Amino acid sequence: MKSLLTLLVILLGDLVQPCVAQADPARPQATLITNVNVIPMTSEQLLLDQQVLIKAGRIHAIGVALLEQSETDDLTVIDAEGGYLIPGLAEMHAHIPAASAGQTAVDEVLKLYLVNGIVLARGMLGEAAHLALRRQLADGQRIGPELVTSGPSLSGQSVSSRLQAVRMVRAQQADGYDFIKLHPGLSRDQYQAAASEGRRLNVPLAGHVSVEVGLELVLSSHQATIDHLDGYARALLPEGSNTRQRDPGFFGAAIAMNMDFAQIDRLARQSATAGVWNVPTETLLRHTLGTVPVASMLAWPEMRYMDAGTRQRWADSVKSLRNQYSQQQRRRLLAMRQQLLQALHREGAGLLLGSDAPQIMNVPGFSIHRELQAMVDAGLSPYAALAMGTRQVGEFFQRPAWGTVQPGAPANLVLLTANPLKNIGNTRQIAGVLQQGKWYDRNTLDSWLAAIAKTD
Repeated sequence: MKSLLTLLVILLGDLVQPCVAQADPARPQATLITNVNVIPMTSEQLLLDQQVLIKAGRIHAIGVALLEQSETDDLTVIDAEGGYLIPGLAEMHAHIPAASAGQTAVDEVLKLYLVNGIVLARGMLGEAAHLALRRQLADGQRIGPELVTSGPSLSGQSVSSRLQAVRMVRAQQADGYDFIKLHPGLSRDQYQAAASEGRRLNVPLAGHVSVEVGLELVLSSHQATIDHLDGYARALLPEGSNTRQRDPGFFGAAIAMNMDFAQIDRLARQSATAGVWNVPTETLLRHTLGTVPVASMLAWPEMRYMDAGTRQRWADSVKSLRNQYSQQQRRRLLAMRQQLLQALHREGAGLLLGSDAPQIMNVPGFSIHRELQAMVDAGLSPYAALAMGTRQVGEFFQRPAWGTVQPGAPANLVLLTANPLKNIGNTRQIAGVLQQGKWYDRNTLDSWLAAIAKTD
């Protein structure tokens, strides 16, 4: 929807935390956000000094002086004090703990997402309990982001025949999972059978690219997403290269020295033409194969929310991977990925924000802000990086207005105290989160973090 307001792009500095006048919780009413600068994400622009009126969980109007003071008595009024309003973010490669981990562990991860402005999480390895959890989150019975979930993955360990692949797709579609997760190890026949049945039942496939399957078949099969940029490294090997017969290792690290960078643009164009989206999870590769010392990563402030055992396992994994591959291999793979990200963006291929959390050194929620920084480091603008976790997520799910701030859009919003278009790191400066029309202020978010912090 086109705004009738004057659209200005002005970059401002840090601002103070907003004040909130709470309405009577027994009388759920509308919410009015005042004195706010809106980043609508419909295009790269900034609406200065606006009011945003929210009714029934959706944005009702955006403008200047929407209501007089006498009309705000029955509203929850949030004075943003010059803050910046962006759409809520999505974590498109999330992991939700299994029910066997206990409700506390599940709730902690969900709150860590929400604390960081994540209002939608795409669970990449689900189970039956996650279907019930999805309903509870949608109904407001549990606190956390909207959950989109797969079931147990199709992989070389879970699938042994074409028929079994078809049966698993049918069963998961019947159970109500949102998509089918793929792990490595599938044969071409098994993959083609699963992809064909997925198309027939209108249930998408997403995840890894098995070595035997290869990138070309995945693109021609119009897989919904390729996660981790899996398969691209092997596709960059010269035709007829003996290296094609080798195990590519960790997302191509073992074959990195043989990749032909001249083919990157061609693969990016093929991805764009195929309409296949990519979820890079660049932080996972940077943290494991990069040069930041393990001790430095363990000292990050967000590590206080992970237990000592998890931190140690992550540290051991990083050390093992860095010992497995030479510094040259690791540096070349990371350089290829940066060029590939630039090419995918330049060619108009779909990119979605995801960090693979909680995985190695990726603390849920916090890692999505590191992922945003990684996208900017790869050459994307702050606006383009934000679009990966907002508007483009709405496009991927074919949800009009999702991931934008405009009338009719869902009231899933994040209030920042500084402008993320000026510095993408400002997405961390969260004053509050509005999810399904419910406001969580900074004090509430901090109380959750205090309860989650580990003492070991």
